[in-house]
Amino acid sequence: MRTLPGTLLHSNFHFGLVVLICAGLLLTLTLVVSCDLNAQDGSTSLQGVIEDPTGARIVAASITVSDATRGLKLKTVTDGQGAFNFGMLPPGRYDVTASAPGMAMRTSRGVELLVGGVSVVQLRLFPAAPTQTVTVSAKAVPVETQTGDVSNVVTQRAIEDLPLNGRRFTDLALLSPDVTQDPRGLTSDSNGDLSVGGVRGFQNSFLVDGTDDNNSFFAQARGRYRAPYQFSNEVIKEFRVSKNSYSAELGRAGGAVFNVATKSGTNEWHGSGFYFLRDRNFDAAQAYASDQPNDRQQQFGGTLGGPIRKDRVFFYAGFDQHLLTVPSVVQFASGASSIVPQPGDYDYKDQQLVSAAAQQLTDMGGTYPTTMQGNAGFAKVDFNLSPKQLAFVRISTSQLTGTNMFSSILPVRSQTTQRRAMGPKQSIPRAWPPR
Repeated sequence: MRTLPGTLLHSNFHFGLVVLICAGLLLTLTLVVSCDLNAQDGSTSLQGVIEDPTGARIVAASITVSDATRGLKLKTVTDGQGAFNFGMLPPGRYDVTASAPGMAMRTSRGVELLVGGVSVVQLRLFPAAPTQTVTVSAKAVPVETQTGDVSNVVTQRAIEDLPLNGRRFTDLALLSPDVTQDPRGLTSDSNGDLSVGGVRGFQNSFLVDGTDDNNSFFAQARGRYRAPYQFSNEVIKEFRVSKNSYSAELGRAGGAVFNVATKSGTNEWHGSGFYFLRDRNFDAAQAYASDQPNDRQQQFGGTLGGPIRKDRVFFYAGFDQHLLTVPSVVQFASGASSIVPQPGDYDYKDQQLVSAAAQQLTDMGGTYPTTMQGNAGFAKVDFNLSPKQLAFVRISTSQLTGTNMFSSILPVRSQTTQRRAMGPKQSIPRAWPPR
């Protein structure tokens, strides 16, 4: 049997493409897991000095940084100035232990490291009595000693406890100075882009776990405009908003940089569940509306995390479902749903023209429902390959279907058209007046 040359070439092409893709992924994974712990956008660092009772620096003191929840333990010794530095640590809380010959061991517990930041600890060791250990419970204060950027961190507690309509975590950046909604990016189902320092929202850059999360086609974060959010609040650990003067490792942004860290599994099983409801039965009547429209919003989901292999491999997964119905009621200033021309308002010769105009305006009144069914999924596996080699694999998905989602800020006709967008079929109302 003869084989068509075109078919053979096509098969070889696909086989070669698969080989190249696999080789590229293997090379990328090798580079990720073999690099030293220096610095990365989505990580943090810990610095410190070790002193004796007189304030003199202690050289060659042994330093151990550990996180029992993830089985992570790193060791080093102080340099000639009695200082030490741990770079590229995942955000979290760590215990720092220092020891030196003839000195009592000292431990500082619960040192919090925030994403993209630097924390500094100062431990003073005293002469040791037999088997003496000193434990310090005071927390280290994050100090920016390396960079002069203007930034602030939205912590995990703020994300979990602050009320947030729609539960899009980036909207919490509005609590920061110089951050406001960009009116040129508003949509019917979200706050649109965020403007920082007066710069348009599409100039911002988004990093998630140190990786690029920008949509170059729409000049936004992935999922923006089309889906209200890409990640559920439940899977976000914290994020930093760097506004200006940030270092070159962030770069590539004319506006702010949103540096996001997601949650990971630990040695203990943990999870969460949530259900949020907004319903017209709990709402006050809208201004100028003759009845209460069918306004309803639901969000529900949950997370689960734990060890696959203790101290070595962990997983974390989450799911978020969002159901939204928000009708846009078009009425006239008097509260009426129709216009009835009065004889004293026009010349009798224009009666036919005025009646036709009034009927056209009346046809524009009514209810235009905005509906949305969206969800976001998340799965992450972390690997502790060695004390100096960490790796993770993360998969996140988001999808959105609905009607009348992108034009509700304009008056609309009752006539609609159907078009195929980047996703499912959507009913898009025509704007009035037409452009």
